Amino acid sequence: MIDGYNDFDHLYTTYRRWLMVIAVGILQNEQEAEELVQEFFIDLWQHQTYKNIPVGSKEATQNYLFVSIKNRCLNRIAREDTRLKRLNRFLIMPGPVTLPDNKLENTELKNQLDDAIGQLPPRQNQVFQSAYLMDKSRKEIADEMKISEKTVKKQMQLALKALRNYLKNIH
Repeated sequence: MIDGYNDFDHLYTTYRRWLMVIAVGILQNEQEAEELVQEFFIDLWQHQTYKNIPVGSKEATQNYLFVSIKNRCLNRIAREDTRLKRLNRFLIMPGPVTLPDNKLENTELKNQLDDAIGQLPPRQNQVFQSAYLMDKSRKEIADEMKISEKTVKKQMQLALKALRNYLKNIH
């Protein structure tokens, strides 16, 4: 097992660029890949998990690091897909939608949306804001609120239905 700052520094200097290449290959975005690799090393240091990396062979170390980065990349892609699906579901309103012509109407629409969100029951409000305004995953919301992911999904469905009905009825 790896122990101490020098061993962490060795991991970082030896494998950072290699992990960047892997992350860029999966994410197809250099900036995202750089952030992800940096977060990975921060987590390794903060949680002291670098001490648990098998160092019996270079191959074992590389396998551990590769799987870790690959999984982080796939999780990031899944979160982005989820975020886009949520956004698309929210934007699909019944009937034709006309965009406001001026700033006053935009402000009014924002106020109406804020009012609608404010009228949601507390749990639905918290789930909705966590998902759409804070961009959290179902799992993150479930862990934070200490409820099941299924409950998060149901609360989200109820919140979206209520918001659609509210916005449909104000026009």
